[in-house]
Amino acid sequence: MTKKQLTPEPTGARFEHRVWGLHRKARKLLAKLADEQSTEQVDDCYLLVDDPSWNAKIRDNTLKIKQLVAERKGFEQWTRDRHHTADSTPSPFDVIFEQLGLDRPQRGEEYDLDTEIAALDAHAGVRAVFVTKERCRYRIGDLRAEVTDIRIRDTGEVLHTLSIEGDDIDELAALRKRLGLRGEDNVAVHHALVVGLGG
Repeated sequence: MTKKQLTPEPTGARFEHRVWGLHRKARKLLAKLADEQSTEQVDDCYLLVDDPSWNAKIRDNTLKIKQLVAERKGFEQWTRDRHHTADSTPSPFDVIFEQLGLDRPQRGEEYDLDTEIAALDAHAGVRAVFVTKERCRYRIGDLRAEVTDIRIRDTGEVLHTLSIEGDDIDELAALRKRLGLRGEDNVAVHHALVVGLGG
């Protein structure tokens, strides 16, 4: 996959560790440790490509892209950015942005993502996966955590995941240990979707 310079530079690089399964004890402990807690439901369309260092999704007709930039102590560091024009979007997502016409809602035009995804050029090299997320978000000091149930629309399968993220890797490592998650594989959402859909 060809990579071009992001414009503007991506922001918000944070370390993340994400595990899969119910992890009931860790879920309960997160709720006890949390300074703040909130729940939400969101609909996302993930754009799966061959390069696993890119994690792209469409939410509310906005393209959100994360790029893996580092790995330390079992944590992955991802930059994240929102894109509203093809010009600011890294390849190959710039082409996908144009094919989907994601800038149309900004111009006040009617837009239906399902229709545009169905018409997506098969040669675009992307697999679109619609999901609904039911999640609880937590703040623990300067760290963030979430517990999420992800339903894959095409199959009805529900995946369960828990993640912790933040800037201080030592604090994250301590929280991961306290939650009993040290040694658990760190697998990003788009990787889990690929596995859940049979590769």
